[in-house]
Amino acid sequence: MTRFRKPVLSLVVALTAGLFVAACSDSPTANQNSPLTGLAQREGKDSTGNPLPPPPTNPTPGSFHGIVLGPSAPGSTDTLATAPRIADVVVTAYPVTGGTQAVPILGAAEQSVTTGADGKFQLTLSGGDYVVTFNPPASSIYGGVWVTASTSANSNDWPWWVVLSRK
Repeated sequence: MTRFRKPVLSLVVALTAGLFVAACSDSPTANQNSPLTGLAQREGKDSTGNPLPPPPTNPTPGSFHGIVLGPSAPGSTDTLATAPRIADVVVTAYPVTGGTQAVPILGAAEQSVTTGADGKFQLTLSGGDYVVTFNPPASSIYGGVWVTASTSANSNDWPWWVVLSRK
């Protein structure tokens, strides 16, 4: 049996890989100028619910791609097919320059993209450890999140399913 490792940022049921779970913690910064202010931290888990492997010791350039979703309507089965895609979410990758996983110190944004009507995003990065933020428009009914991730030659092999919670 192949074990899939797919970073996800919220509770998601994947049709092919099982249940993904993420933990949430408070916003890590007191600095109001931080790009993380007002966002909830999420922690990715693999398809069996285990923590993701440690970051590579020699990160290589890589990319992340996926879909930003909202939770499915009450009473329906929460799947990738029933979850609404969220447009106009700004997805930004910041290199981690120090700090801890809970309170990272960030460099300048390396890349930023905005999701289309299909909720899809793709980031191609130079390599290393990153904080990736997901900021819906201020008028959105959804709140934003952030996650830490590392690039590698295989970081684009599995899509992310990012499910934003309602405010």
